[in-house]
Amino acid sequence: MSSRSLLLMRFVVIAICLELPLILSYFWMTGDFSVHRFNVWPITEWLINYQAGFIRRGLAGELLLRFFGGTGMLGALYKAMFFSFALYVACFLLVYLKSGIRNANVLLVAILIQGGIFHMGMSADFYTRKENIFLIFFAIQCLLFMQIKTAAEGHKRYWTYLYLFLLLTISPLLVLVHEAYLFLSFPVSALLLWVLSIEQPQWRYLRYGFIFLCIEAVATFLICSHFHGDVAMSQGIWEALPFTDRVALSPAAPYSAFGAIGSLGWGLDQHLTTLYGVISSGGIFVWIFFGAGNLLVLLYIFSAIRPNAVNGTQSQYSRWIFIGFLTLLPMFLVASDWGRWIASLSNQMILLMLTLCSSGLSLKPETNSFWLIVGRHACAPRGAVLLGACIIYGLVFQMPECCVYYKDIYPPFGQYWKLLIGF
Repeated sequence: MSSRSLLLMRFVVIAICLELPLILSYFWMTGDFSVHRFNVWPITEWLINYQAGFIRRGLAGELLLRFFGGTGMLGALYKAMFFSFALYVACFLLVYLKSGIRNANVLLVAILIQGGIFHMGMSADFYTRKENIFLIFFAIQCLLFMQIKTAAEGHKRYWTYLYLFLLLTISPLLVLVHEAYLFLSFPVSALLLWVLSIEQPQWRYLRYGFIFLCIEAVATFLICSHFHGDVAMSQGIWEALPFTDRVALSPAAPYSAFGAIGSLGWGLDQHLTTLYGVISSGGIFVWIFFGAGNLLVLLYIFSAIRPNAVNGTQSQYSRWIFIGFLTLLPMFLVASDWGRWIASLSNQMILLMLTLCSSGLSLKPETNSFWLIVGRHACAPRGAVLLGACIIYGLVFQMPECCVYYKDIYPPFGQYWKLLIGF
C-alpha cells in the first residue's frame, strides 16, 4: 500500500471515529423521544438550584431554572449536553492542531481511549456529566497557554492577562457548579499556571495569581461544604422544578425529592459506604482493568510525542506530566463513580501532554536522577503491537461511568446495528 493510500485510510478512519459519535449524539439529544436521553441521576444533578437557599452544586441548575423554568428544563438540558460535547470535540482538535503534533496514530488512540470522544458520543455517557464543562475549560486554558508561547513578544502579555483573568474568574464558578472541581480538574489547571510562572519569572504577577487562585478555589470549596444541604432543602429544590419535568423524571412520585437532588442530605457515612461498595461489589476488578488499559494508552501517547531536550538528552517533560498525573489521583476518593474519574483523568492528561510539548521547560535537560528513571520507564511501551492493542481495547470494550456490571463492559453493537439499518 502506497504512503498516500495509507494516509487517506488513516484520515477516513479518524473522520469516522469523530463523526459517528457526533451524529449519534446530535440525533439522540435533539430528537423527540419519550425516554430520558441519559441517566436520571446526572439529569437531576444538573437541576439542583438555589430556590431553597444557597447550596453546593446549585449554580448550573439555577441558571437553567431562570432561563427555561417556564417551559420545561429537560429539553433545554438535552440540547445543552450536545452543544457541550461538540464544543469539547472542537476544543480537543484545536489543542491537537495547536500543539504541532502530526501523528495520526496518536490522534486515533486519543479519540478511542475509554471515556474519550468516541465512547462519549456512542454511549451518551461522560459528556452528560458536569466534568465535561471542566474539560472544556481546561482545553481553553491549554489553547491560551500555547498561544502565549507562540505570540509575538508585544502580544504575550495581553494573552497572559486574558489567561489569568479567565482562570481567576471561572474557577470559583466551577466550584459552585460542582464542589468536586477542586479535585477533578483544578489541580492540573493550577499546575499549568505554575509552569507558566516558572517559564516567565520576570512576570511576578503570575506567582501572585497562582497563590490567589489556590486561596479562592479552596475558600469556595469550604463555603460549599458548609452549605451541604439537608432533606428539607432537597424537597424545596425539587418543588421549584416545573411539574412537567418532575413527572417526566419521577412519574411514580413527582412530589418527593428524587435522584441527585434527594442525595444532597447524605452524610459522610453514606459517602464512605459508596467507596466501600466499589470493593465489596467486586467492581474494583473492572476498574483496575480499565485503569490499566487507559494507562497503557496514555503511555503510548507519551512515548510517541515526548520531546527531547535541545542536546538530545531526556527533557523535563516527563517530570511535569508525572506531577500532573499525581495531582489528579485524589479524585478517586470523591465517590464511587470510578469510570468517570478514569475518563476525566485520561482526557486531561492527553490535553496536558499535547500542551506541554510546546513548553520551554519540556526542552530543558533533566538532571534529577529520579525523574530520569521515571522518564526512561514511561517510554518503554511503544511499537506497532502496542498501537494495535490500544485500538482493539478502544473498540472492543466500553467503560461504564459507575455501578458496574460485567455485562456492561462491551459496546451495544446490536443496538448500533438496529439504528443503522432503521429497525
